[in-house]
Amino acid sequence: MADYAACRRMIDLMEAEAARLLGHAIDAYAWPVDQPEPDRFDTYRVEHIDGHAYGEDMISELAVANSSSAGAAHYLACDVATLARDMPQCWAKVVQAQAPLWQARKVAQACQGVTAADRAVVDGEVAPCLGAVGMLRLTRAVSAAVLIVDPDRAERIHQANSHRCVLTGTDEHDPLTGWVSARVDRQDAIFLDATIQLVADRLAARGDTTTVDHRRARALGMLANPAAVVQMIGIPTTRGMDPVPTTSGDYQTIHDTAASLVAGFTPRTQVYVHLFADPTSPINPARLTTGISPVARVETLGPILTSQVVQLTAGTQVRVTPAIHVDSTTISVDQYEVPARLRHQVVLRNPYDVFPWSSIESRHLDLDHTVAFQEGESGQTNPTNLGPVSRRAHRIKTLAGWDLNQPTPGVYIWHTPTGQTIQVDHTGTHHLTNTSPTTGAPEPAPP
Repeated sequence: MADYAACRRMIDLMEAEAARLLGHAIDAYAWPVDQPEPDRFDTYRVEHIDGHAYGEDMISELAVANSSSAGAAHYLACDVATLARDMPQCWAKVVQAQAPLWQARKVAQACQGVTAADRAVVDGEVAPCLGAVGMLRLTRAVSAAVLIVDPDRAERIHQANSHRCVLTGTDEHDPLTGWVSARVDRQDAIFLDATIQLVADRLAARGDTTTVDHRRARALGMLANPAAVVQMIGIPTTRGMDPVPTTSGDYQTIHDTAASLVAGFTPRTQVYVHLFADPTSPINPARLTTGISPVARVETLGPILTSQVVQLTAGTQVRVTPAIHVDSTTISVDQYEVPARLRHQVVLRNPYDVFPWSSIESRHLDLDHTVAFQEGESGQTNPTNLGPVSRRAHRIKTLAGWDLNQPTPGVYIWHTPTGQTIQVDHTGTHHLTNTSPTTGAPEPAPP
């Protein structure tokens, strides 16, 4: 235990030094106050973090250094910049290894939207607690300090939360389950809940013996087709109807018409399901009869069992496309634009953005020429010179001094201006040996 405690102290000291160096690097990327910010798309741009401008590629360099996404790097840079600039006492405890950076980041995040002057007050109130009390006591101290300097904050939070939205997503543990989260007017929520319960009760009357929660979830899904719901429950309320039915004949006409509208009200969706030939795997000899891997990949959803594909596509029209040999490199065209056949091949070979540690799926990304397209040269647009990248990554590659090579099809080597070298391939992202930006000599890559 003594050895572990000593090791932990060494880690604390190293993390404090890393925080100091990061603060220094962020400060170095700050956009000069006497220089106008560029407003053109095709030039080196700035990124605003907590109201201050920085060079656009700072976040990408930080993401590569931390083996993280650009989003995580953005939040880290925002918190560190806030601490170093506006909360010097809390920052001093971090760089002196008296408090961990992750705790100080909680303080900085609580101060988002608070003026620099008020942050200084919070800094003085909270710094003595940082690293000296547990997280619950620290959180309460921060909340109290923020309320003291900004008593109107609670009302602003309420106003900000008045935004209305509906969000859907996928359950990461069960790909066949999704979630729905909505912020709606209270009266709409009441009527929605009542309609869901009415449909759930009607399902029970028709013999559905599942739990109430299960029936309510099924009822909500059925509301995606209002014509089908009208067939089941009729018209329990005229709320929102225009014109409002007034006679029993009107109600009957609407009910009868709903039957012919079910197909029209069924929303059209498109999902891409990738099945893979796998006739030689020894995992399950029974698979040799089909030659299909038991796992399929559904874009935006992730891996599911091939036996579950039928549940996902039940009641839909399925279009089967021919297999595309993603290892083929013979296709090329003498034009800048990428034809559909070529695009399909590259997207299947690289299902994600080829920027380091990116999780952006490539289906809707632009395909970028690894070696810039030169007018008049033949065969430049081909799989060995293409890769899906986001607009941000494209600007950094083109305008911020980053270099990209594709030594073999689907393998991308990135070189950053700070000397970091990263390889992106079908197995993910990997640090390679760095090159010193000053001497050009090889340096050990981070572990």
